[in-house]
Amino acid sequence: MLPTSHPVPMQPDVVLGGATLADAFSEFSAAAGRLEHSYHQLQNEVVRLRAVLAERNRALRASEAETSQMRLALRQIVDSLPCGVLVIDEKKLISLINPEAQRLLGISAVKPETWNDIPHLDCEQFREILSLPSQEPGELELCLDADGEKRWLAIRGSQLVSPTSGPREGGESNVARVSTIVILRDATSQKHLEEERETARNVVALAEMSAVLAHEIRNPLASLELFAGLIRESNAEAGDYVSHLQAGIRTLSATVNNVLRFHGRGPVELSPVVLNESLRRAVEFVRPLAEQRQIHIFLHTDDEPLAIDGDDDALQQTFLNIGLNAFQHTAVDGWFRVALRRVVLASQPKAQIEFADNGCGIAEERLPRIFEGGYSGDGHSYGLGLAVCRRIVEQHGGTISVRSELDHGTTFFLEFPLVS
Repeated sequence: MLPTSHPVPMQPDVVLGGATLADAFSEFSAAAGRLEHSYHQLQNEVVRLRAVLAERNRALRASEAETSQMRLALRQIVDSLPCGVLVIDEKKLISLINPEAQRLLGISAVKPETWNDIPHLDCEQFREILSLPSQEPGELELCLDADGEKRWLAIRGSQLVSPTSGPREGGESNVARVSTIVILRDATSQKHLEEERETARNVVALAEMSAVLAHEIRNPLASLELFAGLIRESNAEAGDYVSHLQAGIRTLSATVNNVLRFHGRGPVELSPVVLNESLRRAVEFVRPLAEQRQIHIFLHTDDEPLAIDGDDDALQQTFLNIGLNAFQHTAVDGWFRVALRRVVLASQPKAQIEFADNGCGIAEERLPRIFEGGYSGDGHSYGLGLAVCRRIVEQHGGTISVRSELDHGTTFFLEFPLVS
């Protein structure tokens, strides 16, 4: 027999904290909607931020590329500078050195790590450069001696202050980093120029002093020459002694006049001069010098008077210098010949004077320099005589040349335009 069924009674709605389940579900649905809305907003913000980040990354990459190009350009500029650039940090490590600095310091292609590794710089002067305060005026000079060749460097140092990018080691506070920029300039040419200027100033001072002394000496020499002539006239037995005295006086006079003419720059005063007579006086003037050295002297001139526009005193000095040069290089019992002739060169009549001797001659390699002031082939003279000769001859519009052979003598040729 089946049990009797009873109807199930209806249960009342469940109460949750004063709110029904329906209300809770409604609130949950509302919260879920708000959350979904917030999520969509978050997604949109993420998309926007990604776009901003992508743009910032593109700008950063562009900035890095531009910075790299600027660094490359600046490095190229530093490498092409005509002065040396050396950057040394506070630990004495070299952070930059350009090719010109390497050349000036004699450094090979391998860059040194510290300034102590640089040759020729282990000195107090360079230490002083590194310790100079920023913007210190002036330069220091440093002389390098590499392989026996001296090089002068002008060095200027300045400080470069830059902040560090983060905390320092050991927890120290972030402080500025100080490096030293050293600018190197090759001052060798300037140093040589200063030395040449100083030498030139000394030469000018010496020339002025020589000219003053020569002026002071010339007048007493003229008096001695006069007195020597008077002694010869009054005492015939003293002729040999007077000849030696006159030879010494005239040699000294020639030296004094050479100094005055070599350092004098004024033009000569030209007037008609008959070379025949001028040469006869010159030969008689140098005859005591020839006799003192036991050298035979000869004069050959055309009967026709040959006149030029000239300064007779200057011409006499020229003839005397050439004669003295011949006597100094001609052995005892040698000869010295003077010849004057008329010649026609390039359809122009000229007077040609030939001075020839049978002395020791001049080496071929010395011939191009014998007319240079201060050049002495044997080192026994001051090198002024022939230089003065060339200057005087050129002031007369003439030319002077030489032909020589060792052990066979020397011949000088002087050519002057004749007076029409």
